[in-house]
Amino acid sequence: MDTSALEVIAIEGTPRERGRRHGEALRSRIHELLERWFESLNRVYGLSPQRYLERFYAETKFEEALRTHTPQILEEVRGIAEGSGADYRKVLALQHVNEEFWLALPPPEAIAEACSTIALGRTPDQATLIGQNLDLDIYLDGYQVLLRYNCDRSDGHVLALTVPGMISLNGMNSHGFAVCDNALTQLRGDIAGVPIFAIYRELLESRSLADAQATVARLPHASGLNWVMGDPDAVMMLESSAGGVVKYGPHDPARPIYHTNHPLVSADLSPQARGKTSRPTRSTYLRYAALHEQISVLPPTLSIEAIKSVLSSCRDPDYPVSRGGGRNEEDEAIGFTLACCIFELVRGAPKFHIASGPPHRTGFRTFNA
Repeated sequence: MDTSALEVIAIEGTPRERGRRHGEALRSRIHELLERWFESLNRVYGLSPQRYLERFYAETKFEEALRTHTPQILEEVRGIAEGSGADYRKVLALQHVNEEFWLALPPPEAIAEACSTIALGRTPDQATLIGQNLDLDIYLDGYQVLLRYNCDRSDGHVLALTVPGMISLNGMNSHGFAVCDNALTQLRGDIAGVPIFAIYRELLESRSLADAQATVARLPHASGLNWVMGDPDAVMMLESSAGGVVKYGPHDPARPIYHTNHPLVSADLSPQARGKTSRPTRSTYLRYAALHEQISVLPPTLSIEAIKSVLSSCRDPDYPVSRGGGRNEEDEAIGFTLACCIFELVRGAPKFHIASGPPHRTGFRTFNA
């Protein structure tokens, strides 16, 4: 998508009302995207939509976890279904991007080489910065939208990147808090845990990094991943799994930290990963090496332009940081950079810089939270 075409859609009200307005505003695109998702399930995993939905509801307790821990988010999903006229069960299953990685194609085959991230806390010369290449299936391209909605527990508001029918894929709020992630499917998941999309929505209520850290610790996770979070003062990465949370960094607040898709500190591996029947594919290691190589020769204080340059890297044509469509088997499901997002967390005036496509060929726009 050309970033100039990226829409910002305001949806206010209670969670159910927000969902309805979301569904109404994006009704036709939600139905189109559900059809594209069904085609992707068949193409990537060899599963019919009916079979995937049967497995989703028979083999997981995600809906029950949402009802227990985040009932207001379940209400928002119900609202999306009502407003769009789409089947609620399909709309709920659509939210579970992280869980689809391992539910549709269980280990040892499961892969999730999605997303490269960089974070640097505030310095005397630079605001807190968080950057992410959000890597997903190319069928989502053209459907990127920004949702602007009210916080439920404060007078703040949220600016979230998503696609029609989904609550959020990453985002920031007007308090100056931002969050994104790296999938870590080698870490232990939980079929009774809270799905990642719902934890995202809870995190986007945070007034501070400390609030967010408490939320991550409180909610049982359905999927393993690395949370990348920051506020106007600092940043943090937390490798999270069914067994708990381990802080990755920063050890030196003056230097950037970065991550791809293999655990760096957590040892709470899935049984398949412990048995070495499942391991990350080459992409995560080569993208991590590319981040390390480029960041190590830059000044410790990274500028926004420097982060754009690093996340736009295509030095390795087979495993680039900025991904323009697959050339490898692991690119089949997640071989496209749907957006490059840089959160500039200035107190009172946070900004969201975004390219709605691979940053090596897509321009940026800046939005105020």
